Amino acid sequence: MTKSVNIAYLPRLDHLRAFAALIVLYYHSLQLLPQSPGGGQVEGWIHTKNPFLAIVVEGHTGVALFMVLSGFIFTWGANGREVAYSGFLRNRLLRIYPLYAWLLLVGIAMHPDAVDPGRIVEMAIPFLNAGNKATYGVATSLFWTVAIEFQFYLIFPFLLSILNRQGCRQLMLMVLCALVYRLVADQFGANSRAVAYWTIVGRIDQFLIGMIAAVALRRHGSDPRIVPWIGRAFLPSCLLMLAVVTIFHRAGGYPVIATWKTVWPTIEACGWALVVVTCLSVRIPGSRILSMAAAYVGSISYSIYLTNFIVITQVAKHIGALTLVPNPHVNALLVCTAVVLPASIALSALTFHAIEQPFMKMRKTYMLDAARPSPAIAA
Repeated sequence: MTKSVNIAYLPRLDHLRAFAALIVLYYHSLQLLPQSPGGGQVEGWIHTKNPFLAIVVEGHTGVALFMVLSGFIFTWGANGREVAYSGFLRNRLLRIYPLYAWLLLVGIAMHPDAVDPGRIVEMAIPFLNAGNKATYGVATSLFWTVAIEFQFYLIFPFLLSILNRQGCRQLMLMVLCALVYRLVADQFGANSRAVAYWTIVGRIDQFLIGMIAAVALRRHGSDPRIVPWIGRAFLPSCLLMLAVVTIFHRAGGYPVIATWKTVWPTIEACGWALVVVTCLSVRIPGSRILSMAAAYVGSISYSIYLTNFIVITQVAKHIGALTLVPNPHVNALLVCTAVVLPASIALSALTFHAIEQPFMKMRKTYMLDAARPSPAIAA
């Protein structure tokens, strides 16, 4: 496992990354694998009263967790320090671009008749490919999230400097500003779901709230009077997030285009931020082997996320021979567990060690000041 040279390693963060990647994996499987008795794909959004199934049906929320984690991790690692802009971006490119570029080349190879120079340039520069406007099939279907992540990377050093000098209130004001402008876009006829889901205007809340959560935990995470209470709030935080996603689902879920979607990214981010903060503070007894396995899945989560469409689409071609139970949706979940999950982990392990890891080892320190000691935290 290759660890960052700038941020102290916390296995629990990799556990959360693993959860985010797997919930997206199950979400995509539930969308693509169900097949009717006649052999056609089952169309239409799934509606359920079961909250545990609801969070899988709305598994796109895993993307929000990834983005909250991004804001949290970089801010936690900085610990009040500034970062060198060029060094930070260099490390980010070394982390995300090798696999991104490889999958772009794979996509072009798979669709040579669709090659267009302008389209290739748009996709080759991550921050330009916002809104999933350009893809080359299953190999590049999830590039839109990398575009949003990279847009955040471009401004993170400035946001961090603002946070260090002006405090969390300024970031909260930015969250409010983003929310208001999403509402403005909605009132001028924009698709509220698309703005909230596919763009930095919708996702910036999640990064900012992740940053605020990191500061809050730094400030209070070493207080022996408070830490136990933060840890005890982990299960209630998980149940609260489950309830929030269930309410979102019962209100129509992802398919609905409505004004209330303008505030959803903020609510979603606050819920996941609570889960992150409490997860890092709780002591969970369990097997060290299971913890290491979950951490490993988290370490290859970027590969799992970007390549899962390849695996799921291939498995979907043979779903007729993989009918384990009559219910197509239950069958999809079972096939995901028995076939898609191990295949995705195997493919992602290969791409991680062959493509990602060699470049990750080239990363350098980008912190400008001497390191500050980290408060004790449950690992």
